[in-house]
Amino acid sequence: MRTNRTICPNEQLASSKFRDRAGFSLLELLVVLSITSLLTGLLMPTLSTARESAHRVVCAAHQREIGHAISMYAGDHRQRIPVATVLDQQSPDPTELSLARKAYEEGSELPSAAFARSTVPRPLSDDNWDALGRLKKWHYCDSADCFYCPSHEGDQQHSELADEWYEGTRTTNDALYTNFQYVGHKDWRTGQRRRLLEGSRLVLATDSLRTRGDFNHGTGMNMLLGDGSVKWKDDVRIRPQLPFVPLQAGARDLDVIYEIFGIKF
Repeated sequence: MRTNRTICPNEQLASSKFRDRAGFSLLELLVVLSITSLLTGLLMPTLSTARESAHRVVCAAHQREIGHAISMYAGDHRQRIPVATVLDQQSPDPTELSLARKAYEEGSELPSAAFARSTVPRPLSDDNWDALGRLKKWHYCDSADCFYCPSHEGDQQHSELADEWYEGTRTTNDALYTNFQYVGHKDWRTGQRRRLLEGSRLVLATDSLRTRGDFNHGTGMNMLLGDGSVKWKDDVRIRPQLPFVPLQAGARDLDVIYEIFGIKF
């Protein structure tokens, strides 16, 4: 038998309060958003620092691979390191030591097309590879990502230039740069030839020093030494001394580059 149940006033009041509390009030939502923003602000510097530390480790690993490739190259070339032809010019521009392959003349045929008809082995048929690029040319270092730093935020990034390292997929005649500044095969001021036998007294490569945007880490740099080791150097003064855009040789003070390459550990 069905009976009608009378709802007491207290039950009606509780039900009304439950309906009123079914969602967040605007004030509660603002408080939650404020706390979330505060915590995010506190955590972001820590996350950014951790990310940069990881990038430094990867950058150092890439430089070690380059150092290993240079060591093999030197072993096959009487302890001489790869030639950077920019240093053989009458007015050398050491900021171009991050160049891996020189630009082809306007209108010239891309090597990939010439290779299809040529019987000359690829490493011998393309002489535009230079400096660290010679390691790629002679297959001492076939991985293109070794020539790039994950901290780099400038124009020369591996994600954009990966195809340009391989003749079968190359699409432009433009010059190809790495993220690392190579010391070169000789001192551009004295003409004295550098050899790998100098060991840890020789700085082989650093962050690129062409422009301020090419300097990978900002607060310092990894430095590849002649014995294959990589050391971190804290120095916040270097980036402000570099220009915003590449300038012609002799148009700026190059002492900062010479000072870095002259560091002795």
